[in-house]
Amino acid sequence: MKHVTIPVTKHDIIPLLAMIKQKGSFNNEFYPVIDQLVATVGQMKREEIISDNDMDEIRRFFGQDFLENTLQGMALLKKYGYAGDFIMIDKIYTGNTSGNQFFHSWDQYFNNHAAPKAVRNRKRYFKQLVLQKLQAGNSVKLLNVASGPARDLLELYTEKPPAKKLETLCIEMDSHAVAYGENLTAPYAADIRFINKNIFKFDTEEKFDLVWSAGLFDYFDNKTFVYVLNKFKNWVTGQGEIVIGNFNESHNPSREYMELFGNWYLQHRSANQLKALAIEAGFNDNQLTVGAEAENVNLFLH
Repeated sequence: MKHVTIPVTKHDIIPLLAMIKQKGSFNNEFYPVIDQLVATVGQMKREEIISDNDMDEIRRFFGQDFLENTLQGMALLKKYGYAGDFIMIDKIYTGNTSGNQFFHSWDQYFNNHAAPKAVRNRKRYFKQLVLQKLQAGNSVKLLNVASGPARDLLELYTEKPPAKKLETLCIEMDSHAVAYGENLTAPYAADIRFINKNIFKFDTEEKFDLVWSAGLFDYFDNKTFVYVLNKFKNWVTGQGEIVIGNFNESHNPSREYMELFGNWYLQHRSANQLKALAIEAGFNDNQLTVGAEAENVNLFLH
């Protein structure tokens, strides 16, 4: 299958998909062919050779079972009404794949992409950040905004030194995600609280050593970004830190795949754009740094 001719017209796309479906499975040697297919479809879409109706046919070619049982299909269907829901993120965190041979091939392809790797790295970045703060002191008070499945918290509490105190408040607008996170982190319920609330309606008098939000701000336009960051300023201690994750405008090899086949759109930003928005929110340049995980797809504004 490595020597497959990439479509040169839109009428070649469906026969290629039919050939892939008939094959039944594939391994990583075939990934470059799919990558080229994605790039070709993207170019045809930009040139308006492919219509929205054509694109919908392509996305749904493998049928409803495919959509309901693969990561690519789940991204498109958005069962809970929004992209990157807690089930999707947890499946990415755990590298989940289907037991069906054909679906498994696609899940492996999905998980091999830079963006899912970056999301898994994001979990690692978060844990390392909190553990470093715990090493520097005896306790950390954490506000986790848009906490999703809370898989990162479960792993963090499992890995942290028992003598160190970590107190966490999670804000999450999806009640299903709250229930999922509470169940997942039940062994540590004494130290983790969940509040089911939209961040725009949430407020608190509490102060936190770390305010963390990694999967929220890249759904905001710039005005909303600044507004919510301004809210965060009120919740951090004098020596505390705010950390915001955002997909990288300068580097996301998965962007076309996400947008074309998952209808998954994010507000990508560069390091300079993130700093500019923080300055607009009232921070000084010398207060700001921007980190990145190993794929350089997720940036982190500190």
